[in-house]
Amino acid sequence: MKIRFWGVRGSIPTPPTDAVMRDKLRKALLQASPADISSEESIDRFIDSLPYSIRGTYGGNTTCLEVRTADDDIFIIDCGTGIRHLSAELMKEEFGRGQGIANILLTHTHWDHIQGIPFFVPFFVKGNRFHIYSPFSDIKERVEYQQVFTHFPVNLDSMLATKEFFILEKEAPFHLNNVTIINKRMRHPGGAFGYRIQEDGKSFVFTSDCEFNIDEIDQIDSYRDFFWNADVVVFDTQYTFEEAIDKIDWGHSSASIAIDIALRFNVKKLLLFHHEPSYSDEKLETVLSNARTYMSMSARRKGVLDIDIAREGVIIEL
Repeated sequence: MKIRFWGVRGSIPTPPTDAVMRDKLRKALLQASPADISSEESIDRFIDSLPYSIRGTYGGNTTCLEVRTADDDIFIIDCGTGIRHLSAELMKEEFGRGQGIANILLTHTHWDHIQGIPFFVPFFVKGNRFHIYSPFSDIKERVEYQQVFTHFPVNLDSMLATKEFFILEKEAPFHLNNVTIINKRMRHPGGAFGYRIQEDGKSFVFTSDCEFNIDEIDQIDSYRDFFWNADVVVFDTQYTFEEAIDKIDWGHSSASIAIDIALRFNVKKLLLFHHEPSYSDEKLETVLSNARTYMSMSARRKGVLDIDIAREGVIIEL
């Protein structure tokens, strides 16, 4: 499998402002010496040496991931604003000729997970086929409602690609070619589901918009099969531990909870995800650093857990 991140931000898109860009430039220039800017090659080396929070951005688009299997089946997980950039890439392939086929897995229908659909260009190309999956029985009506005329000038039926909706049995596996997908109900206002995708002995787990408060931790073993021995887990860590305590029932978790769960269920790699919209890139770097420190201090540590933070454009291969 190849997993690519197109949108990693939670709740609302966060495009960088003039003030953010100015701050990044200022911090970079303060670290530069005359030798660092003496040639194009030295400039590139200097930029590469900077912390990522200065030389780049973790991303401001809302949730969208692309998973490509060994058989080249395409699964799109959620349709936040990140899907617009995925759209441009797909249009370079058979989707631009009206010959594309892909599957869409929707975790739930809060705006930040579906707001990119009206701008997904392959939906406008006749001949393309999309299979849209969700455990919500009214998923078709939910997606259509986003594009009633009072909300958007083009309704879903006017987007000429074929779009078929399939209702998944809750917490049951379904199979597509050599891929097995299992959904799992998550605690979140209005409900949400995570997905576990398995192929050729490899497993990828995606669980955004999930709150593991004390009630869920008390029944954590009910999640064992979902997380057990996963190669990669992408986990909602929108809040710090302190924020999560103050925001009970807001539907999100923290890095410390994610690490505890990953260690308990023998996860190999954990990706922090669904970044708080008010967090700067520097703050996200601190979140990652604190998570790694927590991991190193954990008395329950077993084996090695690789911890990183999701950023747009990154590709993970299993």
